Amino acid sequence: MSISGIYALSEELNHTESGLSTSAVDIELKEYNSNDEPFSEDGKGVLPGEEISLIPRVNNLGIDCYIRTKITYTIDDTLFNELDYIEGNYASWNKEGDYYYYASVLNKDESIDLFNKLVIPNIDAEAYQGKLIKVNIIVDAIQAKNFDGDWEGIEIKKSINRSYNIDYNGESSVVYEDDAQHHIKLDDNYFENLGNLLPGDSEFENVIISNRSKNDNIYYLTIDYGDLSDEELKLLGKIKLLIKDSEGNTLVDSNLKDKTKHSLGFYKSGKGETLKVEVTLPIDSDNEYSKLLAKITWKYSYEVANYHDREKPNTGDLHFSLSIAVFLISALGFLIVLILAFKDTDNIEKNN
Repeated sequence: MSISGIYALSEELNHTESGLSTSAVDIELKEYNSNDEPFSEDGKGVLPGEEISLIPRVNNLGIDCYIRTKITYTIDDTLFNELDYIEGNYASWNKEGDYYYYASVLNKDESIDLFNKLVIPNIDAEAYQGKLIKVNIIVDAIQAKNFDGDWEGIEIKKSINRSYNIDYNGESSVVYEDDAQHHIKLDDNYFENLGNLLPGDSEFENVIISNRSKNDNIYYLTIDYGDLSDEELKLLGKIKLLIKDSEGNTLVDSNLKDKTKHSLGFYKSGKGETLKVEVTLPIDSDNEYSKLLAKITWKYSYEVANYHDREKPNTGDLHFSLSIAVFLISALGFLIVLILAFKDTDNIEKNN
């Protein structure tokens, strides 16, 4: 009778390639006249009290967002109250401090006009003759998703000048190798929702481990990828990877750049577990990580476990296996039989 030793056997179960991308807030500001034609009257000579048809329009080229605008009206260094000389639909805006905040979400591919007409102040023409009138418009935008509505402390940055597919939804395909379907079960659309991640986004998937082999196994996950740019590698390092068991115990706390072979635990023959895999782009990620696209490979593998060096989780089994218990009971029974046989032999010798 003997206990088996360590097996060096390792089999790759399956892998699935997931496409992930980060979306972006992307707006543009253009000016039009009342005929919806591009505004072309910059530098025009105007008179006091004259009305100018000017429509600044914000077009949303990116994801759903909130916007705010700051408008100043100056003649040389003299500041005029914009409310007195600019006409528009201010019912949709909330004025706080120097900014007007648009009360609704500006959805993808939508546009909003800031105002539709400005009036030249009716001032002393001789005093302002030859002076330059300026209408300065600043528009800020921030993602609508995962935003709590508080602009305080928000640092506005320019959008990254990179091309990207705003409609990219991610992709994945599962490839089973050998008897993988008898061990690990993944959804057919495993992490297909990693397209256009935004700061604060978290995506979840379940991984069902079922050890249907005759051996006790340790299961692993490895993240792999091909050649990526420095920006894409920084993105993978930013995205968090968290894996927990059904009781909420953390098995893996890492990131998608880490190629470490992560242990998912020890499972006895016939045992299993449902694990929760979470991928998160932290809320503090800024525009540096926007408009990127990368692909990673999820590699699940296992190896036959060394019984004396097993890893958690233990899946609720007893601290000794049934085979060991049977062995100990059998050995004890054999010892008892030997003792009884010895006594019977001793009695026979005395009787003789």
